[in-house]
Amino acid sequence: MVSKTNSSTQRVKDALEKLGIPVTVQKLPDSTRTAKEAAAAANCQVGQIVKSLVFQTANSQKPILILTSGANHV
Repeated sequence: MVSKTNSSTQRVKDALEKLGIPVTVQKLPDSTRTAKEAAAAANCQVGQIVKSLVFQTANSQKPILILTSGANHV
């Protein structure tokens, strides 16, 4: 685990902690482009990985964030 975080990571960490959600940031040295790679790097099961997907609506261009298990397909 690397303790140094970039500014965007720190902003997210600060916002979550402000909401009372404890956070530990881990920077993984290996590729984590897929849930399978992330699970291998974190030494856990694919279902324990959270995938984040962001889409924009066609009309309003509002972002939609989907958080799902690494084992799921969206």
